[in-house]
Amino acid sequence: MRTYLTSINGKRKKCNIPWNGDTIIKDLGLNPILNAMASGDDYLLQNIKEYLLNNINSVDEILYRQEILKDFIKNGDMAKRIYNNASEFIESIRRNYLWLSDSISFSASLGIIRDFIKYIDKLRHIFLENNDFSSIGLKKFYNVIFNDFGNEYMNFIKNYLDILNFNDGIELCISPGLGNSGKNYKLHRPYNGNSIRKFISNSIERHYTYILAERDISGAEEVSEIKNRGLKKVKFAVINAAKNIMEFYNDIKSESGFYLSAVNLFNKIKIKNGNICFPIPLNDMRTSFKGLYDLGLFLDTESNVVPNDLNSDAELFIITGTNKGGKTTFLRSIGQAQILMQSGIFVPAESFSANIVSGVYTHFKHEEDKTLEKGKFDDELSKMDEIVKHLKAKGMILFNESFSSTNTREGSEIALGITKALIENGIKIFFVTHLYEFASSVYKEISEKSMFLIAERTYDGRHTYKIIKGKPSETGYAMDLYNKIFMEK
Repeated sequence: MRTYLTSINGKRKKCNIPWNGDTIIKDLGLNPILNAMASGDDYLLQNIKEYLLNNINSVDEILYRQEILKDFIKNGDMAKRIYNNASEFIESIRRNYLWLSDSISFSASLGIIRDFIKYIDKLRHIFLENNDFSSIGLKKFYNVIFNDFGNEYMNFIKNYLDILNFNDGIELCISPGLGNSGKNYKLHRPYNGNSIRKFISNSIERHYTYILAERDISGAEEVSEIKNRGLKKVKFAVINAAKNIMEFYNDIKSESGFYLSAVNLFNKIKIKNGNICFPIPLNDMRTSFKGLYDLGLFLDTESNVVPNDLNSDAELFIITGTNKGGKTTFLRSIGQAQILMQSGIFVPAESFSANIVSGVYTHFKHEEDKTLEKGKFDDELSKMDEIVKHLKAKGMILFNESFSSTNTREGSEIALGITKALIENGIKIFFVTHLYEFASSVYKEISEKSMFLIAERTYDGRHTYKIIKGKPSETGYAMDLYNKIFMEK
């Protein structure tokens, strides 16, 4: 039972939050984005974290999701209605059948299947009222609920559910085994109350009847055991079917929830007149975008957010320049866009294309360890060691003023050594730094694979918050900050 809503083959990969999930959320400023996507729904919040932080690494899969999302955006509240259908079904099952235990009994299974028939019918009506879609994924899902679970098949299931009530009792065929114990249990299809076969068998066939005494507890237990053995295969099949139904509807809730979250985000961006585009994922090493902005900052502030442009096939980007010039904001926008693209949704830009990476990692400068278990520089090295342990080929690392907690020469040497090793192993790097020795060494030694960017500053010292192409800056313009604090009247 597959939905085909988030993967081409219909198999949803269930993942937990990765080891660096909380760090990624903090460093890239994802919380405003996540909150906009969840819109106050706790399930959606946890669900969208799992989708965003476990990116897909296939161009075909990314484009597959993009087309489905375009259909959901075009069809208004369709994603919300499908999500609500799944949520109501799951809640109904838990309330009516699983309120005492997570294990599913035979009788509960019958109830789950009956409710499934009703909710699938409601799901079909949602599609009949929202039929303007062209994506392969929604067409596959449509075929599942209209063909695999069509009216004819569901009526067939209803008839069997009525039979499984065993209103006229249970008829078993049992062979005598060793020590007169029963074996080869075979359940007979119940006769209809008006069946000619039942009338003839009751009138002609030779049979014996044994009636238990009213207080024959051990006899009643034995009869119950015989009944359970006879129904074993039927119970197994019905319970298995109920479990598959629950898994199927859990997938519907999760996958429609993913698209609902994306639609929520789309609506919030449009209310604030922000730009979005559906990115072009690439297999070759290239980064090209126009008008890319920090979506978290855009959602969390009323101020104008400055967009940036870039077009390069570099593997290493060194970003230097003035303090408070927009370097960290630029870095966050890169990480956000990569994660959004590789989850299969739009990015905040006029246009965006980039190569697929195996994972996004961040190494940002943080406050000193308050437990005093290790110094700031030791903490930076520990974090780098942890990244290397999990790093995969073709990954991407975003460094933000890393290795600046020691002296300039030592920090530059460490940064250069780590950067060279990562580039040699095919890792894509964006590195914001004030370490001029490091930046200038990269410029001299590995400039053919690198692009150098700088935070733009006007001649009179004003920040434009644009990141432009430029040679490594030897100063962070600390005097600008000094003058602003102490010299301005």
